[in-house]
Amino acid sequence: MRHGAFGRVVRVVIVMVTLAVGPSSVADEPTAEPGDVLVKVGEAAIRQPELESFLHRARRGRPPIDPQQNPVEIAAAVEQLVNERLLRNAIARERVVVDPQAVEAAVEQLRKQIDSGAGARLDTALRQAGSDEATLRRQIEFDLAVTALIAPRVDAASLAAAFDRHRRELDGTRVRVSHIVLRPDLGRGDEALPAAFRKAADIRAAITRGDVTFAEAAARHSVGPSRHRDGDLGLLPRKGEINDAFARAAFALGLGDVSQPVATPFGVHLLTVTAIEPGTATPESLRPQIQQLAAQEAVKQLVAELRRTTPITYSPGVPRLGPVSQAGEALPAPTAAPGPAAAE
Repeated sequence: MRHGAFGRVVRVVIVMVTLAVGPSSVADEPTAEPGDVLVKVGEAAIRQPELESFLHRARRGRPPIDPQQNPVEIAAAVEQLVNERLLRNAIARERVVVDPQAVEAAVEQLRKQIDSGAGARLDTALRQAGSDEATLRRQIEFDLAVTALIAPRVDAASLAAAFDRHRRELDGTRVRVSHIVLRPDLGRGDEALPAAFRKAADIRAAITRGDVTFAEAAARHSVGPSRHRDGDLGLLPRKGEINDAFARAAFALGLGDVSQPVATPFGVHLLTVTAIEPGTATPESLRPQIQQLAAQEAVKQLVAELRRTTPITYSPGVPRLGPVSQAGEALPAPTAAPGPAAAE
């Protein structure tokens, strides 16, 4: 199997995610009672011990999940296991074989990256992630097999399309953002966040109808200090300075558009873009990032196709995500501390 530059880029990305998130890395189905079956993917079963093992690695020392309190996290984990099983089935059908030397090369590359840090070692990092080298090798073998499976889909046309879709995220573009931030009334308990979303939706409707300008609405409703300057936060990059959900929403807007309500740890926001400063980076200089995005999109597309053509049966009581989320991202990591801009 040939990997080339594309394979090397994807390999490093996937291996680092393996340590950070802790995918299931299950080579064979665990032994369990029939009642432990959570989902049937074709003829293969995903069982309770597999989910528990996945969650243990993914949470890495955080308290165990209470299924009653965290059904979304449970559901996200189940969907990731379903997606992995679909890909493993496809790998078997296509008879994809991974060169053991490629696996060892990836392990050694990762070892050099980690062992060169300040006292860090691969075995320590794996142990802290609840894993070991045997599990890591199985995961790398799976990741390289997926890389081979999607390689025909990551061609020049898909790379160009990925750059067009993500140009503003990649090329250094900055957008000038104004926002309105509402603080949920915590005294309302479970109703606090929905009430804030409803109020934000009403404000947005008034702005889009022309009853009030965004600046007027910011002065009237926003609780952040930026309300004194029409909600303006200045020019912002896609990454590094603000909460990611906030940045994603901002960079999805066209000039003058008003976003739907967006939740961050600071509250519920409405955003508008008042200026766009184009970036200057070229596709050639961004090739590794574009390859990574194109590969991620190819995997999502393949998983979506496999979901349409494979019978998937969930046992009663298993938490479910909606159909949009099922093509499923990895289990969310803990929210990073957002930058200061979103609080203003």
